[in-house]
Amino acid sequence: MLKWFDAAAAEAQADEAVAEIGRIVPKDELAAPGVGRKKQVSKLDQTIDRHRRQAAAAGYNIYKKAKFANRVKWKLRDAGYPDDFIDSVVRLLII
Repeated sequence: MLKWFDAAAAEAQADEAVAEIGRIVPKDELAAPGVGRKKQVSKLDQTIDRHRRQAAAAGYNIYKKAKFANRVKWKLRDAGYPDDFIDSVVRLLII
């Protein structure tokens, strides 16, 4: 029963996802259109897809999925990303 609440792996994966997102799309470059935008979007899509597959393979229960999504949301918010970007990323991660 206690394993059901052990979300350490989900939280570690969330931290890894946020770190990768921060490297791919720095918050300072988010608002400014640039030449490399397509490349950033492609890398972001790949990162989100990979983390989504990892979460599915790990078989997170509803509690662990919620911890994962919440951790990503608050880490990105603390890093200063805009709410619409955060909501989009979290929505794509938990689909």
